[in-house]
Amino acid sequence: MTKFKFSVGPWNVHEGADTYGPATRSTIPIEEKFQKFAELGFSAVQFHDDDAVPNINDYTEEEIKEKARELKKTLDKYNLKAEFVAPRLWMDPHTVDGGFMSTSAEDREYAMWRSYRSIDIANELGTDLVVLWLAREGTLCAESKSPVWATKMLIESINKMLEYDPKIRICIEPKPNEPIDRSICGTMGHVMAISAATIDPARVGGNSTSTTRTASAMTRTRPSAWKTCAPLSTR
Repeated sequence: MTKFKFSVGPWNVHEGADTYGPATRSTIPIEEKFQKFAELGFSAVQFHDDDAVPNINDYTEEEIKEKARELKKTLDKYNLKAEFVAPRLWMDPHTVDGGFMSTSAEDREYAMWRSYRSIDIANELGTDLVVLWLAREGTLCAESKSPVWATKMLIESINKMLEYDPKIRICIEPKPNEPIDRSICGTMGHVMAISAATIDPARVGGNSTSTTRTASAMTRTRPSAWKTCAPLSTR
């Protein structure tokens, strides 16, 4: 009989604030979340880099690794695994114009720093999967950025990640219009094309969400927590 396993992100249980309103509940300590996840039968936890290491910009590379090792001990306490780590690039002032596709070389360098640290955290947590939600990788003004150049920047960034760690797998999560309405890599078709252009396509795949499959250029649907990571090289 097939046995299914499920994972959950700490952000699925947050303060309830959104773009149009304040928080509706108090912050729940992350270990308390882990305990409840384990009680509910979840097998793994999904992480953004700054879920794993809050205030990540304030620490050195070695300090980040040490904090990730401490987090691993907490996961082990509740018999939980880390499913993936994702750099949360869309919430930093450096990445309002995109990270990998920013027209600022300094901001692109920052995006790579966060990506490398996400790989470091993934290694410490015992997972080889890094998810890229390309949230702000695109433009709100078609004339402001060449899509050809931007695509090349994305491929170059992914190649750097693949070179940084020969074991890491990259899983791109495409969304056609969330939040950028002119996304450079907005569909699974784009993901497969990007993957084929990298130095190791077997390690670059896609993360499909229910909203990605149903969203159109003119219609937004409520984001879903259900995801299927499907790298081209499955194990």
